[in-house]
Amino acid sequence: MQKNVINTGSLETLELGQTLLVSARKVANGHIQLELAELKEGSRGVSAAFVFNKSDDRFVGSAPRRAWQSGLPKDMEEALGIKLGDSEAWVVDAKGQEILELNILNPVATHRGMEFPMRVQVEETIQPTEWDLDNLDKAAKRRGAEGDFITHQGNYIFMHTRIVFQEPRDTYLEADAPTGVGVKAFTPEPGVINS
Repeated sequence: MQKNVINTGSLETLELGQTLLVSARKVANGHIQLELAELKEGSRGVSAAFVFNKSDDRFVGSAPRRAWQSGLPKDMEEALGIKLGDSEAWVVDAKGQEILELNILNPVATHRGMEFPMRVQVEETIQPTEWDLDNLDKAAKRRGAEGDFITHQGNYIFMHTRIVFQEPRDTYLEADAPTGVGVKAFTPEPGVINS
């Protein structure tokens, strides 16, 4: 069976536990950035809200988690067994970036003769990056797109993701109980923990 077949999946048909290598994007210095999506249950396991609304397009809980990884095209081609060269069907998107749609269902990377499934690992933290601090309204976890911030021990929660080659060890922080409308939280500087 051939691995990493282009156009074998889509974000619309992605099921729980499946991954999708969505696209490749050209970035600086001749590197390419891969985008991986995985549909996960989330921090509370199987929820009634997810099960009873899985067919509702408006249900936010069913959005796949995304992670990105940059690398050299020749190394990615070798590990994935796909072509990422300039002769492929690259298109320029609305943001002016060169994108190659892949839509590979359950991709695997090969290294030293072994195949590794590509997965998304979620890590919630109260430690913001510089980008998190500069983009607090987008980076901090919220109750819905425009809802109140969700906090952990009074601190904003930031969700970072990365691509891993093993069963992901997701880390979710316990959320504080909602305290009312317009919740603001303590924001430490990068690398500083609120105790």
